[in-house]
Amino acid sequence: MNKQFFQFILKLILLVLILWGIFAVIVRNFGMAIFDEEYASYQQTLDYINESTEYNHTLIFGDSVAKAAVIPELISEDTYNISMAGATTIEQYYMLENYLAHHEPPKTLIMMYFIGAHDSIEDFFWNRTLYFNCLTTKQFQEIAQNGAFAENEKRGASFNFWQYKLCSPTKYYAAIKNAMFENRYEVNRQEYEIAQKSKGQHYFGTEAEFAPDNVTITGKKHFQLLDIIDLYMQKAIEQCVTNGIKVIIEQHPINASTYANMSHEYKQEYMDYMKNLAEKYPDIIVNTEYNICDDNWLGDFSHLNQNGATKFTTQLKKKYAEYLE
Repeated sequence: MNKQFFQFILKLILLVLILWGIFAVIVRNFGMAIFDEEYASYQQTLDYINESTEYNHTLIFGDSVAKAAVIPELISEDTYNISMAGATTIEQYYMLENYLAHHEPPKTLIMMYFIGAHDSIEDFFWNRTLYFNCLTTKQFQEIAQNGAFAENEKRGASFNFWQYKLCSPTKYYAAIKNAMFENRYEVNRQEYEIAQKSKGQHYFGTEAEFAPDNVTITGKKHFQLLDIIDLYMQKAIEQCVTNGIKVIIEQHPINASTYANMSHEYKQEYMDYMKNLAEKYPDIIVNTEYNICDDNWLGDFSHLNQNGATKFTTQLKKKYAEYLE
């Protein structure tokens, strides 16, 4: 009886492992047919970073505000936008590391991050970066060792990471279920092609204008900065300096109502951080002034629409002409 019972348990475990393996193969190899449309721009960027070997004089580097705001073709034929929506300096450091393993270093890198996204990695790090398999195990372990998680959080973070890495059904079942009722492959294919043609640039907000202030910035009295984000900001800068890349840290445009409703403390503390970076790394360029724009530049609360991106990119090219040629 006991022998038969144990044989049954072993067979059950084997069946579960086989089904899990099939599930994992589907998740890792058919992402274009499974995930929502944001996956396409992530995957296109990863493919370009890890598979292409073409030379770029200028790289655009940052999160979604940079991905939407800078149109590569308006700067030069050899400019590419490797920004990723939701990315912090952590993800982008490793994206640049991977890029440099496959490409000759660019001459110039323009870096830009959303002002209000320096105080957390909780959302996109788990729900996009790891969900879309953007980091290797070694990279995640290095992030943990560098202090991304408190001591009492490390075990839970590691467990969570392995659920993503091993394609746990608890993480991906909903995507596969929803994909059965939607033609996600066609949507993702179109988005992927758009990202290819635009050299990585992608719009998120498409309204003709956006007038309200950005409450994710104006709702905070003080500028807060996670140590891990600051660490990887400096690591990214040092990575560029080591490779002879000129770094330009630019500020993303915000509308007048947002700027007016930001607390004095927040404005001062954020720019103090920028000035400290400029002082610590005298060979880089840091814009320590806010970019105030008209409402018709914005397609949503923080992303530029086509009008705004065109004007902003044109300004960048003129402002930094000597570094972009």
